[in-house]
Amino acid sequence: MEYISLFNRKLGEYGSMAAYFAVFVITVYDVGMRYFFQSPTVWGLELVIAIAAVHYVLAGAYVLGEDKHVRIDVIYQTLPSRARMVLDVVAILLSMIFLAVVVYYGAKQALPAIRSGETSGGGWNSHAPMIMKAAIPCGATLMILECTSRLKLAIGRIAREW
Repeated sequence: MEYISLFNRKLGEYGSMAAYFAVFVITVYDVGMRYFFQSPTVWGLELVIAIAAVHYVLAGAYVLGEDKHVRIDVIYQTLPSRARMVLDVVAILLSMIFLAVVVYYGAKQALPAIRSGETSGGGWNSHAPMIMKAAIPCGATLMILECTSRLKLAIGRIAREW
């Protein structure tokens, strides 16, 4: 389980650095070409959107592992410690069910896109839609694995504290 969290942490850290750097370089290049040379790229915006989308999907497991996701703690913080531990387990299990649905339907969308070599149909006509569709079940699978790790910790916490 530690390897899953380590993989997700490294993917989140290094993937974020690479994605932000690539988006920055491509954007600067595209803007420079457009305004200084009156020759905008056909591929710049499409590539930036694809990189950002894939990064967004794959970063979910990192955020989950670091416990940095957005949640509303108003009620949660007022509950006793034991109730919070039980809610943690319930929330993880519900997340895993939701993510399993995302994997299933994401794969149903991704497999035909991969088989057909789906392209954007725009000026660059890249395979970005196919890559983005494939990233969805991959990212959800990484999140399920991270949830499994978190579930093990949450159940261990209950066993120790109860």
